[in-house]
Amino acid sequence: MNHHCVGKILLGLFAMLPVLAVGGCDSSTSPSPEHSGGASGGTPETGGAPAAAGHAAASSPGTGGANPATGGAPGIAGDTGAAGAAAGAGSEGGIGPSGAIDSGGVTTESGATESGGATESGGKSAGGTSAGGKTTGSAGATGSSGGAKSSGGVTTSGGATPAGGVTGSGGAGGKGGTAAAGSSGSAGATGTGGTKSGGTTSNGGTTSNGGTTSNGGTTTANTGSAPSGTPVGVHGQLKVVGNKIVDKNGNPVTLHGMSMYDWSQQGRQFYNASAVGHLAKDFDCAILRVPILPQNATSGLSRLEAVLDAAIANGIYAIIDWHGGGASQQTTAATFFGNMSAKYGSNPNIMYEPWNEPTVAWATVKTYHEAVIAAIRANDPDNIIFLGTPQWDQKPDTAAADPVTTSTNLAYVVHFYANSHPLAGFQKAITTTLNAGLAIFVTEYGGCSANGNGTFNATELQKWWTFLDANDIGCTNWAVETNGETSSIFKTNASANGPWTTADLTDPDGTTIITYIQSKYAATLTSP
Repeated sequence: MNHHCVGKILLGLFAMLPVLAVGGCDSSTSPSPEHSGGASGGTPETGGAPAAAGHAAASSPGTGGANPATGGAPGIAGDTGAAGAAAGAGSEGGIGPSGAIDSGGVTTESGATESGGATESGGKSAGGTSAGGKTTGSAGATGSSGGAKSSGGVTTSGGATPAGGVTGSGGAGGKGGTAAAGSSGSAGATGTGGTKSGGTTSNGGTTSNGGTTSNGGTTTANTGSAPSGTPVGVHGQLKVVGNKIVDKNGNPVTLHGMSMYDWSQQGRQFYNASAVGHLAKDFDCAILRVPILPQNATSGLSRLEAVLDAAIANGIYAIIDWHGGGASQQTTAATFFGNMSAKYGSNPNIMYEPWNEPTVAWATVKTYHEAVIAAIRANDPDNIIFLGTPQWDQKPDTAAADPVTTSTNLAYVVHFYANSHPLAGFQKAITTTLNAGLAIFVTEYGGCSANGNGTFNATELQKWWTFLDANDIGCTNWAVETNGETSSIFKTNASANGPWTTADLTDPDGTTIITYIQSKYAATLTSP
């Protein structure tokens, strides 16, 4: 440890004094456990920032430590696990403890307010080389004020917190985690219902594998009817009405599923039609979030499209997740989503997430979103777009005070990790957003700590699930991978293609998460 580091630590200790006087939890922590397979490092519970290669966030490629407040983030481990960025996403670096979101600014445990751009120590080791420290940026929280209105309402959960593990509230009991021999998911069956209204459709409505050529020679994915009895077959085209996501009949729909994992082969191995088919048919995932790192936008495109095509064939929804973001990526992201919406926008299955876990002020994030939305809407007028919010998708209320108004069918993103982010610290921000008439979707969450490891907190996770279900907020769990972390749902020797049994699932994470998703599936297939 050099003298410069000692000086920073002493300054941090002096800065902690006002925090200790105020009390409460720190809500400025990154909920990101994603990394390239390096050591987990750090313990958020003690206020230390774990070392993490982090999410792809606003970045300048290869800088290894630019300030997120100016739209940049440190370089990431990239495709091979080596340190530094390869043309794209940046690391979100260290992760601190959880805490309460309060109006008028959030104070971190290092003593610095969010608007001040406090520096968190750490930086996760990626392939043995640190990805560098991280600044929190200037998220400029506005608190619960600003545009909130009483209409729409928020249902508060009953607060049930069973101590004996997590139980899925509502719905059928599921399959108990046992997997039957699922289909490969490559067929693209037709069936009835679920066709997308509006937009252009390709000729014929043939299977999703390979697609067909529509007017002008542009290749588009399958636009035929979704298989009957599937989530898309039942609900069809989704849209946002007020603070709810509703189906083709105007009924609220709450989707539960999994997030894939693009950081290493331990997750990429599952980007195939067979695995998607088993996730849909055996594990009852109604939706998959499909990340692609910006530096993999070309090399990883075929595996991304393999998952999207299989999701369409199996009648489930899929979110295209640009696992990065930032002003430096705005043009690249807009081009990418323009291409993806041209190919997949006529399918009701597909939705978009242009920026994963922003760490800069909402004004910067909003400008980026508006540019990417324009590129998507040029081809796809109505599929839902999920908008990332400041402070690692933890402050949707800042967006609620100044929402994007250039398009409809927009929802705002929240991320949490239950062992680091208790519901009590975030419920106010979510409630404010819902009361402002904006919809929310949780595109990433876990029962563990924010670094992907730590204790699996079943009691706190149940509080979150109860609250989300009571307010018709869907969620996708992190993550479909085998890297040995607490957040992995599969053991290290699980098949890349499936089928799987409960013996292939980690415990308690994998078994608890899949049991919950299965418990919600029967309700998902019901359209009142």
